[in-house]
Amino acid sequence: MVTAAAGLLVLALLGQPARTYYWRDAGGQTHVTNTPPPPGAELLEPPPPPAVEPGRPQRIQPVRPSETPGGLRQAALNPAQKQAWEALDQHLIRARAASDRRTLEAVTDSLIHDCLWGSGLWAMPLMPLLALALMGLMGWWLALGLGSGLRLPVLGGFLLLGLAFGHLLLNVFLYHPQATRLRQNMELLERHMGGRMPRPERHALLEKRYQALEQAAEPTRVPWRFPREVRNLREAVKQVMVDP
Repeated sequence: MVTAAAGLLVLALLGQPARTYYWRDAGGQTHVTNTPPPPGAELLEPPPPPAVEPGRPQRIQPVRPSETPGGLRQAALNPAQKQAWEALDQHLIRARAASDRRTLEAVTDSLIHDCLWGSGLWAMPLMPLLALALMGLMGWWLALGLGSGLRLPVLGGFLLLGLAFGHLLLNVFLYHPQATRLRQNMELLERHMGGRMPRPERHALLEKRYQALEQAAEPTRVPWRFPREVRNLREAVKQVMVDP
């Protein structure tokens, strides 16, 4: 119980990853860093597009995946989304022409960050902690009216219920939406990689990572497996982005 509680607490405290900064120095060189640019640098807009986010009416339409003969999924994009992905494709074409590996990797990080924490998902890791605290408070309140021999089992039982409830909330409201958005957007990225398409073995690698991510989002999995699979997917996408 202590180990599971520590895992949920760590997930709740992680919050958003560090912000990515895009800036140009006095010599005209473009930089992508995780730290603020130095004084006098010109801040640049991050590369498009925002992540394709299901369930956001008016701004972004839901993605409707369908299998193609090549195995990739096609998504129904609205005109703004289509324009953003085409702009990203052109951005990556220029980066490839300049052998700019840093930009290729930064685009991957930016898109994955938006899939993971956009649309208020950054607040979802607090839900399991709140569930644990609420159930613990209820158990403590009920235990006050019981004999000394029953107080600890009742409190422990409510804490276990809080852990189970918090884990369910984590999977339903955070891991599952993240897994869905990551797969949809990474499959779109496979078709907008700067004029390149992944080789069959590279696509197979990504498909393996997508499946592992979806399995890790199941409620039967330990809560720390999903962040590990996100890291594995991030590294795999970077490898494919640099060397399709």
